[in-house]
Amino acid sequence: MTREERSVTLAILTLIVYAGFLFYDTGSILFPFPLNELIVLIVSFQFLIWNWKSNRTIVSIITIASFFNFISTQFFWSFFMTNDQMEHLVAGVSLDFIKIAYYIFVCIGLGFYFLKSSSKNKLLYFGITLFPILFTLFTSIGVFEAISFILVALLGYKYNINLPIHLLWLLIGTLQLMKIYTLYF
Repeated sequence: MTREERSVTLAILTLIVYAGFLFYDTGSILFPFPLNELIVLIVSFQFLIWNWKSNRTIVSIITIASFFNFISTQFFWSFFMTNDQMEHLVAGVSLDFIKIAYYIFVCIGLGFYFLKSSSKNKLLYFGITLFPILFTLFTSIGVFEAISFILVALLGYKYNINLPIHLLWLLIGTLQLMKIYTLYF
């Protein structure tokens, strides 16, 4: 198991064990989804350090996207603001613009991820995975984003596209699925 695989596996298993303890305690499965963005940011920094020579551009873009995703959450801003300030922030458009910046960097990251590969079908893969993300951007239905990220990881693994980086996409998609499960089930 490579260090990237260990890092992603440890992140996912930590959340599963936490949810298992909560299930044992309360009888319901709850994942700590406010920490998802922080976990992705930490793991993407690890990937950036580990893959600086081989995949600098792609991992840098994903790290920037994960930073924008992290600062677009109310969880992040709750450490710095009072309740009244938070209400004002949430009612405004600032967080929406930060989230749009996240989606722009995700789309750019997908473009670099697939278009730098030597696969014959790289445009098809890029289009297949970009459409659900754009659909999520305009409808706010997160399940499509999760499906897209997991699809990116599966395509990357199957067709050897920028191989250690596909694990980052898998982590993002898996954490998004855990969040959806906690919120809707």
